[in-house]
Parts: sequence; C-alpha cells; structure tokens
Amino acid sequence: MVDFSSPYYPYEKVFSGANSLRGAEKIPDTIIRYLLDLPDANGYEPVDDNSRPRVRLIKYIYYDEPNPLGKPLPTPEQKLSLLYSGLNPDINTDEDKENHPKSYRIFGQQYELQSPTDAKTMLRCFMAREIARSGNKTILGLNFETIVDYALDNTIRTDVYSRMYAIHQCLVEALNGVNIAGIGTVAYSKQIHGDAGYTLYHTEGNYLYGDTFFGIDWQETTTEDTITIW
Repeated sequence: MVDFSSPYYPYEKVFSGANSLRGAEKIPDTIIRYLLDLPDANGYEPVDDNSRPRVRLIKYIYYDEPNPLGKPLPTPEQKLSLLYSGLNPDINTDEDKENHPKSYRIFGQQYELQSPTDAKTMLRCFMAREIARSGNKTILGLNFETIVDYALDNTIRTDVYSRMYAIHQCLVEALNGVNIAGIGTVAYSKQIHGDAGYTLYHTEGNYLYGDTFFGIDWQETTTEDTITIW
C-alpha cells in the first residue's frame, strides 16, 4: 500500500528517475532578469560598456531614436519599467504612463493583451517545443520573438543596418554557451535542439518578426531539486 506521505498517493511511482521538469517553469523569468543585467545583493553594478551584449541589447530595445548605442545605459528602474505585467496589461492612467514611459517591451510569454502599437520594439521570451527523448531525458526549447516596427529597423544610422538582427546577435552572444545557475548551459545548436536557429518573417502590418531559438538538454537527477543540463 502506498503511504499517505507520498505525493503520488494513492498510486505508486515505479520509475524513480522519471523526468518531472521541476524548475523549468522558472526559466523565462530567470533568463529575462539575467538579460536585464540588474544590480544584485553581491554588490554587482552593471557598467555602460557597449562591448557587453546585454548593454547593447537593452539599448536597442529601450531607445527608438537613431544611434541607440550612443545613449546612456538605462537605469535599473527604467529597465524594469519595460517588463509586462498581466495584472495591469493596459497603460492608460497618468500614473501608468509615468511608471512605464516606454510602454511594455519585454514579455515572459508568447501572447499578451497589449496592442503591439504601444511599443515599437518588443522582445518575448517563452518556452517552446520540447522533445521527450526518454522518460528521464527532455530537450527544452527556449524561444525569443523580436518584434520591430518597419520604420525603426534600419534607422540606427551606424554600420549596424538592422535593429532586428542586432537584437538577435546580442541574444546569441549573451546566452550561447553560458551556464545559467539553476538552468544549465544554453545552446544555440541543432545538435541539442532541431529547431535552434534564426528565422525572420513579417505580417501584413507594420512589424517585422524574428525568432531566435535555443536548446537546453534537460537531464534531471534523482537528487531532490538538483538539475543537470548539458
């Protein structure tokens, strides 16, 4: 008989090494906060250095004006103001507009209620197609969808022609091969996930869409809350 203390009561879990994906639900939030490059409790402070991919990334997203890399690094408060909140999806009041002067531009989900016309550059981060190779091995898909107004894509006025592709490049440099604590190493490789790569497409409206796809080889261990990833 299965003991009452079992989380699977009244049934028995017969494969102790079975993959649960526990912790995978936290990946978009963890990745977004890493990309925002915020100060932390250890005393880290981000520096305004355009050789760093996360610095370039946030400038391309935050500034609509030409030569965004010539602008100052947004403050932590300005960066956080870009994060979408489903509890307050519409920025209508004067207070909302003061707290989110650039509107929402960074989303931890694929779809949201906000109209895309509220912002000219947006980035969505979400979990995508998974490949369940065995009971204890799953390949996770991590997708970024970049959305840029046609009118802004080639107005950077530097030797970088496309804002869309510049954002893609920053994502790859900031994530590919980087081991994120609690997640593992993010890989821009079809050897890890067959969908990995970059695709540019457009709709009938005024926006370009680009997908940057990464793979994560999620191999769970039998130790509680321990995650081992390629």
